[in-house]
Amino acid sequence: MKFIIAFVLTFFAFTSGSANCNNTYASAGYSLSHAKKSMGANNFEHQQYYAERALSAFEKARTQNENCGCQKAINPILDGIENLETALNQEEWDMSRYYTKRALENAEQLLNNLDICTVGDTNQETPGETSAEYSPEEIIAPASEVAESTDWDVKLNYKQQAEAELAELERTIRELGNLFQCEKVKQLLISHKVKTENELQAESLETIRAFYMSQAVAMHNKALFAMIECSKKLE
Repeated sequence: MKFIIAFVLTFFAFTSGSANCNNTYASAGYSLSHAKKSMGANNFEHQQYYAERALSAFEKARTQNENCGCQKAINPILDGIENLETALNQEEWDMSRYYTKRALENAEQLLNNLDICTVGDTNQETPGETSAEYSPEEIIAPASEVAESTDWDVKLNYKQQAEAELAELERTIRELGNLFQCEKVKQLLISHKVKTENELQAESLETIRAFYMSQAVAMHNKALFAMIECSKKLE
């Protein structure tokens, strides 16, 4: 499982710039992996053993998220802890598996929400720095703050910046796949979609931002889950 940690830390060092969330993301990866093993166990003892390890990972994530500061991570962490505690208190295999499955879904949601938090961090400028392109804050600011630019200029600038960042993200994922010799990552079809000029004109800025944000989240998730599968072969 050290392979997962190496991937998560390296991946987000390149893509998110949010070092405080690396440990939280790693623990979330552990909780997902252990919950999957618990669901795949062929006896009650092993099922409970991996459920307990998944619980420990969730508890670590709860502590680490205090530094990460991802509000969206709080609920899936607490729900995961509650479901696994309930699973460990069951005396019947089927009921324990039921609550473990719910915790598995919590782990997946936790990873998704951490992606949203860390991807959001990349859209923020460092205090004191300025950018030649529009930041998301400027895009959704009141009209008076962007009076010198037309609505079309703002949308076009955002499209260009988002697509450039997504292209860089794709490149990083593929390089990590090669580095770790993970065929599942190398085989991923992760090319991002783009907005046409007609779509830019018809859609709001928030809709366009959500469109590109969802693609970034999807890329992170595909790469992570593929790496988790590759790591199982090294255990």
